[in-house]
Amino acid sequence: MMSTKVSICNEALNMIGSKSIISFDEASHSARRCATIYDQTRKALLRMHPWSCAKKRIQLAPISTYPSFGYANAFVLPKDFMRLIDAGTKEFEIENRHILANTNIINLVYVFDNDNEQTWDSLLTESMIYYMASKLAKATTGSNAEADSAWQKLQVTLKQARAINGQERPSQSFSDDYDSTSLIGVRY
Repeated sequence: MMSTKVSICNEALNMIGSKSIISFDEASHSARRCATIYDQTRKALLRMHPWSCAKKRIQLAPISTYPSFGYANAFVLPKDFMRLIDAGTKEFEIENRHILANTNIINLVYVFDNDNEQTWDSLLTESMIYYMASKLAKATTGSNAEADSAWQKLQVTLKQARAINGQERPSQSFSDDYDSTSLIGVRY
């Protein structure tokens, strides 16, 4: 079965003992609540983990009007930017939807706002179900127990996603991330 917004919401609703919906446009409380919180919940979940199914690469060129000081260049973040994975430089700062850096190009790797559920990893789909259930539970059942249970399941699923993510990337040596001579200097 292909995942859709409605199928994800229905799994979350069923998890908390609520009736399924046919669409976000129907006149039920559950449909209105799902429609209200779905997009923001997706965006928050995408920021929680560097999902490989929501990863993009792009080269950014600097703009000329920003910043006033502190960095040589500013680069406008893409409109679909959700979370930074790599900026291709060690010295940078994100400020006001820009990356500030002392470089002439940014090789940006980032999590984008992937709103096509059919392309999602199964753990992202599962996480979205738990996250929606945690947000829908109190309003639907009147109990925090269902919300807390779904939140705990979300945390476990995110841990699994991190572990799998670590296995699907090449290992990095310690010296790749740090200047080893500066670390030796700290020791003595």
